[in-house]
Amino acid sequence: MKKNAEWEEESPYNFCDRWCERCPHEKQVRCKLYLDEFERKTTCIAYGKDEDDPQITEAVMKEQYKEVDEKLSEQMDKFGIDLDNPYIDEKELNKENAVDFEDLPPEIQKHIRFVENNPLDAAAKKYLDKAHTFLESTFYKNEPVSSKLKYDFETISWYHTLLPVKLNRALAGFHEPVGEDEFALYDAVAQFQICVKAVKESIKALRKLKEHFPARRAQMEELIALLHNLDSRIKIMVENI
Repeated sequence: MKKNAEWEEESPYNFCDRWCERCPHEKQVRCKLYLDEFERKTTCIAYGKDEDDPQITEAVMKEQYKEVDEKLSEQMDKFGIDLDNPYIDEKELNKENAVDFEDLPPEIQKHIRFVENNPLDAAAKKYLDKAHTFLESTFYKNEPVSSKLKYDFETISWYHTLLPVKLNRALAGFHEPVGEDEFALYDAVAQFQICVKAVKESIKALRKLKEHFPARRAQMEELIALLHNLDSRIKIMVENI
């Protein structure tokens, strides 16, 4: 956890739920992704343009990624990559890079099976489908709701798609053959923490909405039960690290 805290201090964007608008100010001011995005928007506004003006956005991003481009160019020169002549024989490439699952090292096979067959992955996808059905019938296609209810609907909407992605990343890191720095394992812990937050905030939002949609109570109770199931499974995984 100490190592995670150090990495989070350096790069909070690797340990967040990607919801910049709701991110604490303390984290925003040290997050490069947030600051880059803020610079882009304020530059557009300063020029009297829409905050997503494509021309200004392109110019700002070119400047922001100038250093990355320079490093990329160095690597391309090093390995003889020429984008002006990028022809690649896809058939030959696929033939050369095709790997049969049975030819993979046993530890890699075990890792892949662990991620693909883990009950957490299936549970997250089940919640995703049922939450999406709920949102389709109550939020996405209906008349605008009050600002108070909109906040809760947006919470459910944001996290129901984030959960499966973050859980998959966590599972991949949790069971990845550990390297010298054990980064994958530390990252898995961080992703599980994000998932716990997503579950907690979603349950809170659903409980508030139940008061306003009694006809949907059973549907929301099922979603809450699925979230509690995810939470329990995540805690078991973390305890075993």
